[in-house]
Amino acid sequence: MRSRTVIALGVSASIALSPVTATANPSAAAPVTVGQNGTSLHVGDVTVPVTAAVAAVAGIGVLIGGALTIAIQVLLAAGAEKNEEGVSSSDLPSAEYVSRFDFSATEHDPAIGGLSGMDQLEDGRYIAVSDDKHEHGPIRAYIFTTQDHRRFAHEGEVRLTLPDGSDYTEFIDAEEIRQLPNGNLLWTTEGDAREGQVAPPQLIESTAAGREVRRINPPAYHFPDGHDTKGIHHNNGPEAMTLADGGTTALTINENALAQDGTSNDPKHSSVNRITEYNLANGNATHEYAVRANPGRGITSVLEAEDGSLYVLERGFYPELGKSGEVRGEIYRLTLSGADDVLGKDTLDGTEQLATKELVYDFADNPPQPDNVEALSWGPMLDDGRRTLHIAVDDNFSDTQSTLFHTVLVP
Repeated sequence: MRSRTVIALGVSASIALSPVTATANPSAAAPVTVGQNGTSLHVGDVTVPVTAAVAAVAGIGVLIGGALTIAIQVLLAAGAEKNEEGVSSSDLPSAEYVSRFDFSATEHDPAIGGLSGMDQLEDGRYIAVSDDKHEHGPIRAYIFTTQDHRRFAHEGEVRLTLPDGSDYTEFIDAEEIRQLPNGNLLWTTEGDAREGQVAPPQLIESTAAGREVRRINPPAYHFPDGHDTKGIHHNNGPEAMTLADGGTTALTINENALAQDGTSNDPKHSSVNRITEYNLANGNATHEYAVRANPGRGITSVLEAEDGSLYVLERGFYPELGKSGEVRGEIYRLTLSGADDVLGKDTLDGTEQLATKELVYDFADNPPQPDNVEALSWGPMLDDGRRTLHIAVDDNFSDTQSTLFHTVLVP
């Protein structure tokens, strides 16, 4: 099993959005404040991001073996305490909210919407797949351009079709999209778990022009049985997908638990969601892990960085909150190292070692709140080492919502 660190990005949002720019602050449990040009302090197995000045002083204290070393170790221990759910709250890296762009205010085509997956193409443009299920047009993805990585303009459309170029007539629920090293597109469909309409969740590879090349099936125990007792729950399949290992591996995360794996996620219950890795050379699943999503949350996007870390978007909508509903969520750092490989295990029994997660950022305390976010895509790297992360909003083709693009800087 490979060791990989995962940073999970969740959001807390109300449907009424504020244009105010906010900067993420470390958790109150953190004993130090992380600056823009922070570094990391290592004491034992604990890694803490701190300012360069604090790290330098700490280093001197370690060298001289003085009281400062002991004090720092005590602070680190306090910062690494876990809450009753086993979530660590040690010192956190900084993330900075930069901007929100309301695309719907500049483009009035009602057929452009439902953005559920987004990726930067090799030529610098962006592709975003719609989860429209033949209600507003064919299965499709949109092409966007940006000059400043804050504002986006619609440039065109890629119609996703069968190998012969004809439109899909089967049920397709497109959720995530990535560009492969060969220029083709890899995207997911969540499948259909409804009785009498069962269709498996799949990864689909298409040419850059949109024609289907092949399909990759998940392990059989992901297939729904139509009775909600086995496989994915309806509309809760592989919503999140990213490429890894230079584009030779695909990694998917289900939005919710499999039906046989225990409690389905709702506002009162957490869920254990499967993380599945595929060898793209042959389409076979090679590893599978599991992560616990907080109550009322779904995992909607995952994105790998160059260093192998993964950014995961987790969010949930609460219609009874606020004037028109609120979305809640958080940023976590998850570690797959030490998690059990559960590939081939039809039913999880609760004894599995799950991926661990550490709270990084809670958008509930840091407006503006970004609405129904669903998609993650990289932008440029900054000189200070932070990376631009674009987050796209699914407007659900609703008159009361907008297609938004958020820009966040992450360490």
